Amino acid sequence: RDRDRDRDRDRDRDRDRADRDDDRVAAASWRDRDDDDRDEDDDRSWRRGRARPPRAKAWQLEIGPYLWASSVDAEVSLGSASVSSGVDFLEMQKHARYGGELLAELRYRRWSLTGDGMYGVVGLDGGTAVGPLMVTLDGTASSLLVDGIAGYRLVDRGPLALEARAGVRYQRTAIAGTVGIGGSDVASTEQVDAAIDAVAGGRVFVRPTGWFYLSSSVDLGVVGNSTLTWSAAADASVRVTSRVLLSLGWRTLTTDRAQVSMVMHGPRAAAQLVF
Repeated sequence: RDRDRDRDRDRDRDRDRADRDDDRVAAASWRDRDDDDRDEDDDRSWRRGRARPPRAKAWQLEIGPYLWASSVDAEVSLGSASVSSGVDFLEMQKHARYGGELLAELRYRRWSLTGDGMYGVVGLDGGTAVGPLMVTLDGTASSLLVDGIAGYRLVDRGPLALEARAGVRYQRTAIAGTVGIGGSDVASTEQVDAAIDAVAGGRVFVRPTGWFYLSSSVDLGVVGNSTLTWSAAADASVRVTSRVLLSLGWRTLTTDRAQVSMVMHGPRAAAQLVF
């Protein structure tokens, strides 16, 4: 009987040892399976992240003031005579009275809507010879310029983007001053000339990094009150923070109408908030 009890005890001990070994093997198998599942999940997540990069915001608004230190070359017709005046942008502070400029752009995916408004008053003085007499003008010229342009991005590949644009340009120039002949004031005059023109053109972006890009735009009047109007600009923009965009560039704008011909060109700088 004692030998039978010993055999039964040894058999039970061997069975318990085998059960424990089976439990350890099963636990290791489940751990390996969990590790494999986690690796597979991580691999799927990585592939999803690589296949679908973070999307940019659908809506974006940039708005803020800018300074356009432009030279102004103007020719104003007064009856049968015309008076020319030119002011270099380095001397603009001597002639500018007051004014303000605002630039805003709203984007939705490939679409954009740009608004550019400028109002300024400058002093004018000039003269021309009419026969033996000198006709002079001493006064001020106020100018209002508003561009409203919609764009659609035709090409958007890597760092390069190309946008087609079309819109409306409104210009209003008012001349107020005194006309003199032969050194004597003979009359005071006030003349208002306004025009609305449809413009079309394009814009190119080169974006080597996410925080810096170059842009260039051009537009030409296609129909309207002006004989000729066109504008061209080139800018370099830096994203200082997530909410601040700084730009520096050059712009030229020309308009030719029945009574006023004007060319404005010079550097400009802008500071905009981004939403």
